[in-house]
Amino acid sequence: MKKYIITFLLTLIVFFILGGVFGTLVFLPEMKSWYEAFPDSVRETPDFISGFIVGLIQLIGAIILIDKLKIDNLKSGAIFGLIYSVALWLIIDLQMVSTTYIVTYRYVGLDALLSAVMGAAIGLVVTWSLKKYA
Repeated sequence: MKKYIITFLLTLIVFFILGGVFGTLVFLPEMKSWYEAFPDSVRETPDFISGFIVGLIQLIGAIILIDKLKIDNLKSGAIFGLIYSVALWLIIDLQMVSTTYIVTYRYVGLDALLSAVMGAAIGLVVTWSLKKYA
């Protein structure tokens, strides 16, 4: 149980750091333009609680999958995290493209790129931590 708690906390720190940087530099400005274009449909500021829950689901899923798949090589962990994160966010983003006029393919590509970076970092940290604290 200790390895899961430590892994979760370390991964959460990485998630907050990268999420904060990407959010401030990319996502918040993008969402501001959505709000300006569709003020009756888009929040002026994102709901932190629902975003945090999505992040927790992603992190917990990565920890469980990397552990159950017995990924213990850092490169493999980073690659798994990259694929897992990009696939997850492509599903979400492309669903939004198919149902709204707000999300564009340009945004989907940008989100996929940033999700790849974040996913690789998360996969690397999870793999390292699970191996170190096993």
